[in-house]
Amino acid sequence: MKQLFITAIISLSLALCSCSGNNAAKESNIINAAGSPIATTSISTSDASFSCKLDGKVFSESGSTGNINAAFHTKDDDKKEQIFFMLADVNDPSQKLTFEIPGKTGTTTIQNSPPHFSYEGLVLKGFVTYTDDPVTVNITSITPSRVTGTFSGKYTLGNKGADNNAKQTIEVTDGKFDIPFSTDAGWKKFYHAE
Repeated sequence: MKQLFITAIISLSLALCSCSGNNAAKESNIINAAGSPIATTSISTSDASFSCKLDGKVFSESGSTGNINAAFHTKDDDKKEQIFFMLADVNDPSQKLTFEIPGKTGTTTIQNSPPHFSYEGLVLKGFVTYTDDPVTVNITSITPSRVTGTFSGKYTLGNKGADNNAKQTIEVTDGKFDIPFSTDAGWKKFYHAE
């Protein structure tokens, strides 16, 4: 149930987030599920980067919105520290990778079953969703302001969405990320993050 709820929140947040241009700072106008604005601060777009190959095609970005390509300190159902983040093009977040992993350095294998899952690990345009099957994430560094690491693995089709020709599996290789922890109070509240 938590997985479906979080997936709905992530989809809603991406749909409501309008990010255009690649300016040094932007304002976000986000509405929560109750219809009230989420107060957000100016956001830098030059302090984050990720890259990988999805089925051999490069997928990368070098910016952050304070939500996309930014990490959050969260807790799982057992109150254990987690790190949650989405990797996407800030100008077109319809394709994204989503991760929730233990909040420590080291390797975590995320599989399509509890206790390790990352919602719908990969979402492509048209809301085609894929689950981790498995994906390995290696956190190489965590500081108070940043998290860096690598990832690779395979995703299995969960929902064809608007694409009847969606591939059954997609491989992710050469994944790496260097992203800040979000300082945006609105997004931190939205995700119940610390």
